[in-house]
Amino acid sequence: MNLFWETRRLTQAREDHLTCFVAAALEADPAFCRAYEQRVLSPLAIDGLVPFIKTVETQAVFRDASCRPDLMLTITDGRRVLVEHKLDAAETPGVDEAGEATGQLERYLALPVDAVAYVRPSIVSLASAVLDHPRYLRPAHATHFQWRDLYEPLARGEHTLSAWLRDGFERLGFTPPVPHVGELWPDDSEEVQRNQSNFAKLWHSTVTHAARQWEVDRGRRCELFVWPREEGPVRRIYISPLTQGGSLLRFRAEIDEARLPQVRERLERVASDLPVRPEIVCGQLRNRSWFCDLVAPLRLILGVDASADEHEARLFAQVAPVLDALVGRAE
Repeated sequence: MNLFWETRRLTQAREDHLTCFVAAALEADPAFCRAYEQRVLSPLAIDGLVPFIKTVETQAVFRDASCRPDLMLTITDGRRVLVEHKLDAAETPGVDEAGEATGQLERYLALPVDAVAYVRPSIVSLASAVLDHPRYLRPAHATHFQWRDLYEPLARGEHTLSAWLRDGFERLGFTPPVPHVGELWPDDSEEVQRNQSNFAKLWHSTVTHAARQWEVDRGRRCELFVWPREEGPVRRIYISPLTQGGSLLRFRAEIDEARLPQVRERLERVASDLPVRPEIVCGQLRNRSWFCDLVAPLRLILGVDASADEHEARLFAQVAPVLDALVGRAE
């Protein structure tokens, strides 16, 4: 049993839940802790020696500033490092000592600590006041750390806690790009656009199959848009590997509210037989249309050591049965 994954289902406070498991793994697993230090704390090295973590504290309280950073790491020379964790949420808004509106990271950088790091699922833009701050820690070519940056350190871990987290990271899509696919997001570089173009070719078998019963349009990047040719349970289907920075495959069926129970039942039935069992999430869009999503880690779907032909076959096996399950009228 993976206690990280099983207990995650029992709470809505999933950022805090993840933070607690990371903190526990840092304390329990020296191999993971050292790999984490090399990945996150390298900019704090003195004479080439990356510092060691002495203590780990979650939800450290700075009452004067009304701040509670997720992690506070005290290293062996006494310096303190704050690490803020986010899943889907944006920075928590607030005000500074002068009463001016300010971002969460800016407030943390004003605290009496020696460094601040930020971890999110995918890259977001940050204020120059944060990026240019001398105490802000980040990778050389990114605005902040991503959860996938901790996947390799977890793979070096030797404790059960690290194994649980590594498995959870794979299910959540917190993994490096698939080698033969590469980075898919953000698409502001020629390399990423080329990767998207190459990924789009992997849809060939799926598009050929879908076109027999659906209208199919390839998106501008590497998505698919699918419409029914006759009345059925869905209005439109959107399939994209760009979810969460290119680490998850989303299959979204947009539907009328009245169709929601039937569509969910169909999706739950087919999901249990897919190569990678997806998470099913249903909700309402801003345009008041309803949707059901199937979301699964792209890395698990494609396979790390697979060839391009195998990638294409794996995508087909994951997506085609879902399309087939949604053909025809709802009961």
